[in-house]
Amino acid sequence: NGSPRLPMLVTRCALDIGSGQHKLLIAAVNPVTGAIVRKIHGEQRQVLLNHDLVQNAAAGSSALSATVLARSRTALEAFRARAIEAGATQFAGVATAVFRRAENGEAYLSSVNEALGLRLRVVSQALEGELGYLSACSGLPPPPLSDAEPLASWDSGGGSFQISARVGGALRVWEGPLGDSNVTATLLGLQGKVFAGASFGRSTPNPVSAQEAAALVARLEGELLPPPPPWLLSLLAIPGCRVVGFGERTSIFALAASLILPNDETAGDGGFLTVDSVWRAIELSLGKSDAQLAEASNSPLFDEEDLVLPKLLLLHTLMRRLGVKGVRYVRTMGNAEGVLLHQPLW
Repeated sequence: NGSPRLPMLVTRCALDIGSGQHKLLIAAVNPVTGAIVRKIHGEQRQVLLNHDLVQNAAAGSSALSATVLARSRTALEAFRARAIEAGATQFAGVATAVFRRAENGEAYLSSVNEALGLRLRVVSQALEGELGYLSACSGLPPPPLSDAEPLASWDSGGGSFQISARVGGALRVWEGPLGDSNVTATLLGLQGKVFAGASFGRSTPNPVSAQEAAALVARLEGELLPPPPPWLLSLLAIPGCRVVGFGERTSIFALAASLILPNDETAGDGGFLTVDSVWRAIELSLGKSDAQLAEASNSPLFDEEDLVLPKLLLLHTLMRRLGVKGVRYVRTMGNAEGVLLHQPLW
């Protein structure tokens, strides 16, 4: 009939093995353009790898424990089975901050790849920022973003944060060395508590007093956070520059949205977070136990009540330091959308 033949779609399984969450996204993809045509299934499982690494570092070890790696292996086996059930024929995934630091990270991934064929690889923080930028842009409403529009994508996880933007046609990434686990350990230390446990029953800083929160902010500002690069400050100062925070249901931005915005099934997707509204969420969370925090949230906290104030205080401190007035939250499955869209990974 003369009409052009449409390419056969392929079903791909993308994995984002983060420092606190394992994430899976199965999608139908156009193999010619690399475009995501249809998302089939997304899923995440809590595996607190960086909690484990931070805890072990206090005992002089730079390795991930056999216990937490077994938990990771169980999650990956379940992800693989789900992907095959959905018809996935191609697999690729990235492992981020915790695997860049753990001395046994590469060996673990090699064993998993050999057994399960997942094609996981450790990526640099710069590439992690690029994948994050792709993920954030994938969640924005059309029309597609032009390079001329100033936009910064912000990813904040268990072991690091990345803020990425196109500057002069090239992607630049501010590679932040801090994540939820490090901030939680610092807060517990300020309280005279021991940072222990990478699963249920782990130590919690709650309830946190206003004085303890102020001491954590002082430590973040004075010692732990590096100065932001000039290119980022210049970009953020441009009128109309948009800042997009992205991530799954347990991300730092989803958490803030769940405490600030009315409850709905999208868990804050598209919500706008301001410095003042994040501070209100902090004030609402101070002095509360884990159980009280779970009750106060507009959506489930997924066994992360202990991370609420470390996440909120890190977010608020960075927003103030960068002069960011507001952050638009876009829900993604972590960096998995970016994995699907980044052709060199396939």
